[in-house]
Amino acid sequence: MRCDRVHTHFLTRSLKSDVLIFYPHQSYRKREPTHMKMSSPLNSVLTVPPIGIVGSNSSCAVTRKVPVTVRTGMKRYQLLALTILVILPVVANWKMTAQAAGADNFELAMVIKETTNPYYNATLSGARIAAGEIGGTANNYGPTQSSGQAQVEIINNLADRHVAAIAVAPSDPDAVVPAMKRAQKLGAKVVTFDADSAPDGRPFFVNQATSDSIGRYGAQLLVEAMGTKGKVAIVSAQPTAANQNAWIAAFRDELKKYKDIEIVDEVYGYDNEQKAFDATVALTTKYPDLTGIFAPTCPGLPAVARALESVHKAGTIKVSGNCVPSITGKYMLDGTIEGFYLWDPIKLGYVTYYAAKYLAEGKIQGKAGDSFTIAGGKWPGKYEIDSTGQIITGQPLQFTPENIKDYNF
Repeated sequence: MRCDRVHTHFLTRSLKSDVLIFYPHQSYRKREPTHMKMSSPLNSVLTVPPIGIVGSNSSCAVTRKVPVTVRTGMKRYQLLALTILVILPVVANWKMTAQAAGADNFELAMVIKETTNPYYNATLSGARIAAGEIGGTANNYGPTQSSGQAQVEIINNLADRHVAAIAVAPSDPDAVVPAMKRAQKLGAKVVTFDADSAPDGRPFFVNQATSDSIGRYGAQLLVEAMGTKGKVAIVSAQPTAANQNAWIAAFRDELKKYKDIEIVDEVYGYDNEQKAFDATVALTTKYPDLTGIFAPTCPGLPAVARALESVHKAGTIKVSGNCVPSITGKYMLDGTIEGFYLWDPIKLGYVTYYAAKYLAEGKIQGKAGDSFTIAGGKWPGKYEIDSTGQIITGQPLQFTPENIKDYNF
């Protein structure tokens, strides 16, 4: 339970009988009957009521019982000394409790592209597995629709709250950089994951696989499905999505190996299923002889599949792309998507949490060559920041009818 304020306490002395009275919150003067005689010292016990510890997530009450002997005619300095003796141990306890609470209250704030994308539920679950191993917690923060400006506002808010660490999956790699730099000036450790920002906005990027391998793998799966000639279109997330743009660049470069394959168009669904659906239908109208579609976007990929089914071109137009199995697997199983792949987003979130927490604790500095080892966790191993400022967590993974049941994200 978190306490909201610290109570103050006062020691007072009555006017008539010089009896010391202890009250919480405010002082009173207690007038004793005039016939009362105090010929001997008053021996009593003062009880310091529970005192709040701001920021504690457990019991934040400290109670002290202090034996006190008060004699008639006590001097002011004696009263002051008594007050200090009573309060000093409590103040020390406040400090120790607050330090302990700070250690337990580490939070990794994961600023995602949009909260409606189930992919980021998977990355969050991985981060929380890591939190269970080394302490702290992780939470997702993001807009309901992908927006670089909305992410900027979220990052600024988290910085003002002095969150210990922030991991950003930018919708716009440049728009978020000033907010990320501001957060770092205010004490937060800021990294990127899943999608990168401009390099000067972060010390390193936790990447699910190399961008080159993700793009080339998608091209190879599409060629395997459609053959070495035909017309291909690309359905991406949005023009400013750094990760998709890097994958698409590698995809285009891989297809240069095939002189009879032509890339005719690139359209965007803006991380919205309906927009991706509409864009795909428009492609089939504009290019009636379209042979293949590459859709490296989630939730855009299942929207592409639904669109092809709606215009009765499922299986005729071959598809490769990446998204989570929970919303895409059925389209692979019915043959609408031939080249369905991803990586492990749970592991991505897991490694991101370790890297961000160790950066906040000073165990790594965020420089090329820095590394950390997970000895006994879910994904043990050595993870290193490479010369490009990335921590690579794995390789692309193709989903098949045989293995898809093993992936429940």
